[in-house]
Amino acid sequence: MNIRSKARLGFFLYIGMLLYFDTAYSFMIFNLFLAFAALELSYLMPLFKIKTKREIPISFLFYLIFILMSPNVFYVVTDLIHLKRFDFNYRQGIIVMEWWNFFVLVSGVLLAICFYILMTDQVRRLLQSFQLRASTVTFGMFVFLLLTSFGIFIGRFLRFHSIHLFTEPWSLIERVWYSLDRNALLFILWMTILQAIIVWMFGRNEKRGEE
Repeated sequence: MNIRSKARLGFFLYIGMLLYFDTAYSFMIFNLFLAFAALELSYLMPLFKIKTKREIPISFLFYLIFILMSPNVFYVVTDLIHLKRFDFNYRQGIIVMEWWNFFVLVSGVLLAICFYILMTDQVRRLLQSFQLRASTVTFGMFVFLLLTSFGIFIGRFLRFHSIHLFTEPWSLIERVWYSLDRNALLFILWMTILQAIIVWMFGRNEKRGEE
């Protein structure tokens, strides 16, 4: 079973677990669904490479949708903040419900990181397919990570979703403009560095024919 099939199987098993068992983190169903959707879109990117002028509008629309969806993958990592719902006072012994929910949330985050590694690998391969220099590919990846961090900031702190860019564009732009202070820039920087570490350490640089 290749890595993409494992990611798909992991997604459906995880969603099934959340639907069947009682957990404090049922919101992960929606968050993981958005992350999975972004992953699947990333595998379709080569199909939308522009070959003729007639393909420009549909290709532009597809890549725009992908860029708007892509922050949903690493956004799941920030869901770790919801562990604060429980005390985790280990001196009182093992409280099963606390550690069950720990297992549920962390396993979802690990699955999202798997999605993220696969997605960024597809982005890198797309950039390389244009026969760009290695430095240009690296710069393109950095821009992608930066945009992802910016999207995570908007979703986590301003509570906007991708669809709001179309339904409430001016409200979104205004909120973002007035929210970009020092703390926001630090958050975006830290998220970008964290993503870069993951891509550098776990990114798959060689072609393994696993699509």
